[in-house]
Amino acid sequence: MSSRPLLLVPALCLGLGACGGDTKPTSASASAKPTTTAAAPASAAPKPPSDQMPAVTVDDMGPFIAGQRAALKEQDGPAKLKKIVSELPIKGKEVDLVILKNAKMTDVMAVVRELGAAGAPSIKVKSAEGRGDLPKEFSIVPQSKLADKPATCSVVAMISKNLATDVWAITGGTGKRHVKGFAGPDLSNTGETLKKVIKKCDSKIAFFSADDTLGWEMAHMMGGAILANDEDKKITTLVLLDEVPVPGRPVKGLGG
Repeated sequence: MSSRPLLLVPALCLGLGACGGDTKPTSASASAKPTTTAAAPASAAPKPPSDQMPAVTVDDMGPFIAGQRAALKEQDGPAKLKKIVSELPIKGKEVDLVILKNAKMTDVMAVVRELGAAGAPSIKVKSAEGRGDLPKEFSIVPQSKLADKPATCSVVAMISKNLATDVWAITGGTGKRHVKGFAGPDLSNTGETLKKVIKKCDSKIAFFSADDTLGWEMAHMMGGAILANDEDKKITTLVLLDEVPVPGRPVKGLGG
């Protein structure tokens, strides 16, 4: 048997420079620096408050603003609503307010009051539902933001608990009532009354409301009816009253 294969092993070891685990580092490997990981970024600074107005809504459970619920029937509800609204970036601009038709009148009036107190000069109320012949959105003014003293003949219109409609002047006196129709408030005859009263009075301001046992749908209907029957388009300020008025009596807090 030839001995050549046995002689190849030490030759290979000599050619490679080392065999086994006794290898010493070369000058290149000794000078290499260990890889370092990037330093963790500093924590981001807190973002400044956004100037974008968050969603402002009222549904059948109450106000839901900027992702927060204010249940006004709870003891701390009104204070919570005031705090939430005070943190909105209103900056003297009109606020969009989406209101579901079954929202309680008392909840809507509270939100409108607080928006006015926080600096909103007007509020665009929006409803996805309603009569096709009436506007689904229109601008209203909080009572606290009423800059001009209204004329004594300025019209007030509301829908009462029994779904009758009432139209009278802010100083009180004889008004006009239309009883409930077959399918709800009689807006046809009410519309004719509004046309006459608005045309006869030299006022750019009108007021509306609905009984506090009713849903917002009724008040929205009446506000829309005022605008729809203003043939000369002279009503520039439509005010949602802070309190539900008593038909035929002077409206509180307006003077005149």
